[in-house]
Amino acid sequence: MTVLMDSNVIIALMNTRDRNHPKAKELLTKLKDPDYGMRLTIDYVLDEVLTTLWMHTQQKSVVTKTYTLIRRTPEFIKCEHVTPGILDLAWEKWERFAKWPEKPLSFTDCCILSYIDTNDIGYLATFDSDFAGLCNII
Repeated sequence: MTVLMDSNVIIALMNTRDRNHPKAKELLTKLKDPDYGMRLTIDYVLDEVLTTLWMHTQQKSVVTKTYTLIRRTPEFIKCEHVTPGILDLAWEKWERFAKWPEKPLSFTDCCILSYIDTNDIGYLATFDSDFAGLCNII
């Protein structure tokens, strides 16, 4: 089984001032259980994480540490690339969801769902309630 980590979990983990920081640390401890398998994320999430951390902290050291953790520490998390096929599926999802104002998913969120759908991912680690009912959330 595999867990895809959403940007808000990684951001909260790396930014000690984030209101979800304690919750992110607790979730990471839970995800170390072998029952959850490998942790991964996608390049679109990496972009969100680095951009948000830079905007909120203005600390190059935090952004650099996060990039190194995601891109160069595979025992912590594996970072996968979104393929053209996943992009096309994400676009189809986004067009569907854009019609539903109660589910305002971003294109990156649609990439996450498409990656989950095409790669047999068991869970999404997120604090975003917009994913409720769309995938297994942990």
